[in-house]
Amino acid sequence: MKKIFYLALVAVIMVACGQSQEQKAEVLIKESLKKTLYKPETYKPVETKVDSAFAPYDDPAFFEELAELGKMNNEYAELEEKAKHAKSSMSIWSGPYQSAFGRNEYQEAKEEYEEANAKIEKLKTKGRKQYEKVAKMLQGEQTFIGYKAVHNYRADNNAGNTLIGNTIFFIDENFTEIRYSLEVEEYNQIQEAISQFKEQIEEEEE
Repeated sequence: MKKIFYLALVAVIMVACGQSQEQKAEVLIKESLKKTLYKPETYKPVETKVDSAFAPYDDPAFFEELAELGKMNNEYAELEEKAKHAKSSMSIWSGPYQSAFGRNEYQEAKEEYEEANAKIEKLKTKGRKQYEKVAKMLQGEQTFIGYKAVHNYRADNNAGNTLIGNTIFFIDENFTEIRYSLEVEEYNQIQEAISQFKEQIEEEEE
């Protein structure tokens, strides 16, 4: 009995070793999609392409830091717009012949302007630290962190319509688990943001 079990185990190992990277990836991907598709029984793989994944370009931790910097940039733009609007209101309600209503409106606008500027100054410091953190991660040495598999497939949605999926799965270096996944379009947008940020860093260094 032990001999039979041993031979079966060897056979399994030999099959696993004989699989290509694409085949190994497809096994993991199929199991993952079974948990998320509306009709997993309709799943049909079309094509899988596997490539090496490197940090920071394929690291979700880096994506989060870059997204945080983007949020700060958006907040900064909103505060600048708020300060600009408040300053405009101050100019409207200022003057030597202010009524009681005008003085009240001017004071409210002044407080909004000062509050927005105070937040801008704090955000400048915070944003600069975040910028330097992201820049340091981007300029560091690239590190192998596993593999990325671009997987095209067909599957039916809950309405019975067949849809084409185009997802990138990030797999550990031993092909034992999928660490995370996202749509290829979203991944490309992230890479474009990284490219733009890298150009900005290079411009500052010139």
